[in-house]
Amino acid sequence: MAISLKGKTAIVTGAAVGIGPAYARALTAEGVDVAVCDIRQEIMDLPAQLETNGVKAFAMVADVSRPEDVREFVDSTIGALGGIDILINNAGKCKVSLAEDGLDKTLDDYEEMVGTNLKGEFLMGRAVIAQMLKQDRGGEIVNIATDHMFTCGAPHDQCPKNPNCPWADAPRPTSGGHVMDIYDASKWGLNGLMFAWAQALKPHSVRVNGICMGATDSWMIRDFFRFPQNSAEETDEQKKEIATWMAKDDVAQVVIDLLKEGPGGRNANNINLCVGRPPKLEPPLPLLYIKEEALHGDA
Repeated sequence: MAISLKGKTAIVTGAAVGIGPAYARALTAEGVDVAVCDIRQEIMDLPAQLETNGVKAFAMVADVSRPEDVREFVDSTIGALGGIDILINNAGKCKVSLAEDGLDKTLDDYEEMVGTNLKGEFLMGRAVIAQMLKQDRGGEIVNIATDHMFTCGAPHDQCPKNPNCPWADAPRPTSGGHVMDIYDASKWGLNGLMFAWAQALKPHSVRVNGICMGATDSWMIRDFFRFPQNSAEETDEQKKEIATWMAKDDVAQVVIDLLKEGPGGRNANNINLCVGRPPKLEPPLPLLYIKEEALHGDA
């Protein structure tokens, strides 16, 4: 039975453009007060839009890779909204990176992608966990990952083999291939956080799960492929490609459905959302990398 989210308070990082605003809007539609942050100044325009749903909203320009920004944002959120029940760790960066890249470029790419995608989720998670434990009323942490680390190709034996999936008869390749080594490393690292946090926080009724999201129409993927951000400027070939991508609002609804499971729902799960499968919350899969009893205080 789905629980109500009304009256809870959430943080959504990376919420100025792309999928982040969709998460924030979906939460406020459920009656959740929301704090949002981004490195973009446009984030300051979002609260007025969110508050049309009759909730409170707070925004701040902040870089999740900077500890001082994270501390200030979390403290300001608590001051403005009274607490934190939900964290959507969404802020992310994606660029082409090759094994043969020069060291200077590689170091810049590493600092940018690992700094945001892994360090940023670590910093925000640790800051929010401290507040959740202090509140002693449970909570939800959702780390936004990628289908590069969890698809029907890994582990293939758990694939539901949906008949309408183009990969139903063969494993879908895992990883972004040879052009995304740093991005993939930053996202695979989220497993370490999720498994450890889920075990440590289970006694406190805090769940930790990952959304392993595939191609979704957003600012980031359009920027990666150098597609126009304005749909009116798309070529016919681009329109055909974009038509295969998932919609932001559909992905946001999956997160809402996950949150509505409540404290008795799945934990330490990577949820696969990849192109070729309907974006919906599927039944939880058996745990592979930690034991089920580890989530019950028996390990």
